[in-house]
Amino acid sequence: MDFEFRVDELHRFLEAKRGAMVEAAVSGLHDATDRLLADSRDMAPLDTGTLRMTAGKEVTVKGAQAYGEVFYSATEEGSSGVRFNYALRVHEMGPYKNPTTPGTRPKFLSQPLKTNKRLYTQFINDAVRRAMG
Repeated sequence: MDFEFRVDELHRFLEAKRGAMVEAAVSGLHDATDRLLADSRDMAPLDTGTLRMTAGKEVTVKGAQAYGEVFYSATEEGSSGVRFNYALRVHEMGPYKNPTTPGTRPKFLSQPLKTNKRLYTQFINDAVRRAMG
């Protein structure tokens, strides 16, 4: 009994689908970063709303790599007159003693990323699978 697998046909199939798969992966990365942005905004403190308003996301493609980023860019001026990264400070501080909004917490960006990593990866995997047909 013989078994034959035509690797050249597989290569042709993958080459024909390459563009669609890359586009799909980038689309899935957009979906994943959109979801992470929404999840993290729900956990971010809401005292004045500045922190949530400065949140954003960006997906970039450089060569064969696609990168998704969710960011918070709130800055404030300290008592010394020096500006500091308020978003980073609030993210890294210990537990809130009296949160202004229930459900908010420190680590508002890293916590949903850790908790939902599989879901965010699934967005990308599903998009690529759909592109492969």
